[in-house]
Amino acid sequence: HLAREPTPSEWERLQINAARVRRFIECPIFPRGYAYYSVSGPALQSLFKQFPPATLFPNLCAFNSKTLRFAHSDIPLYGKFMLPGLEALALDVSRTDRVEGYFGALPDSLRQLSISARRALTVLPSLEKLPKLLTLSIDGLDMRMTRQAITNIQRARYLHTLKLTLRKTSYDQDGGVMTLELSSLQRLSLSGKVLPQCTHFIRQITTCQLSHLTIEYRRPASPIEIAEFVESFVVSCQNHGSLTQFSVVDKSDFHDDKRVIPLSSEIFRPLLTFTGLLSVVFEGIGNYSLDDMFINAIPDAWPGIQELKFASHRPASCTVSFTAMVVFASRCRSLQSLHLTCDATEPTVIPQDKDGTERLWPAQSALRRLHFGHSKVPQVGRMPFILAKVFPALSELKCSNFAGSLLEVFKLVKVLRKFPDRDESDLEYNWWEHIGDSNY
Repeated sequence: HLAREPTPSEWERLQINAARVRRFIECPIFPRGYAYYSVSGPALQSLFKQFPPATLFPNLCAFNSKTLRFAHSDIPLYGKFMLPGLEALALDVSRTDRVEGYFGALPDSLRQLSISARRALTVLPSLEKLPKLLTLSIDGLDMRMTRQAITNIQRARYLHTLKLTLRKTSYDQDGGVMTLELSSLQRLSLSGKVLPQCTHFIRQITTCQLSHLTIEYRRPASPIEIAEFVESFVVSCQNHGSLTQFSVVDKSDFHDDKRVIPLSSEIFRPLLTFTGLLSVVFEGIGNYSLDDMFINAIPDAWPGIQELKFASHRPASCTVSFTAMVVFASRCRSLQSLHLTCDATEPTVIPQDKDGTERLWPAQSALRRLHFGHSKVPQVGRMPFILAKVFPALSELKCSNFAGSLLEVFKLVKVLRKFPDRDESDLEYNWWEHIGDSNY
């Protein structure tokens, strides 16, 4: 904490301690009552004038330029932290027009690079000069530069993680039918104002090792736009056995309950060709109108599925029967978390032996979290008994609203379930504190 000019002995101690610093990053949010110290802008300028960062921090491996935002003349200081041996760099170029100069000074030792800007970036660093780069994040990529950006990204031969926030809604040309291969890419995250921005990017690349895909957008998409995205991704991802996680989320601040975005099973059916999926999440993107045929195909298509989520902010005319949901979940032996709206208006059909004795489906002991969404449950019937017996490890039951008899079903499941080695207070929290919450 520099409130005055340090004494010679204090300067000496500062040098000794600074040599131990490995990470010069943004200060986290401290809890109330936590003591921490900050350095004023003028004091920081004085410090670096006497001891340049290269001398003061000889072992620095990670730097975040936002740590200098309280120093009014912080922009000229960025370049002083471009040290040989730096492995992780987060660079905010919102307050400078000299982007090329800073990009040109990037050390070739970088493994992680994050760039952020308030305005859309039209200039990117030459990734060919960063041979060790593994992770790249760009907040503010101008969509008109998509083709040029992908060509540049290709030059990072070992890049396995790419996270982009897309700006502008006018696009560059698709470049004909020629796509650009990102051969080493394993994780891709795209965020945009509208879904077509993400679709435009996906259409211009191919991948062969992609394992994680995350898509976020902030304006509702139409059924046609969602279908176009799914179809484009199926073509773009050329190894359908490598993908393990797939997530598409509508991050709109306001959700109009009266707006209907009907999404049939046919929109999602192309994803059944990705045989290695462990997690599939669709959140808030529309009104799902799934059917039994689609649900019944999942256990064979995604045998290792652990999480499946079709979460909607709006009720939908879902035709998935409660029976089909139970059969599907019992067949997915690794399924731990399920969010699915079903229709329980028809009587549940339980399998029978030749002598007419009822034989429940095999118990599935992996499922712990079950969210019924906007399910229709007019009568309690045998639903509590089936849930308690087929899914003995259930610890969380939720729904978007307590329509019909769903609350009574939840109460009876709790009564039927036995928890021999669990604390009662924990059970109350799991079963009652969370009931009615629409998210896990």
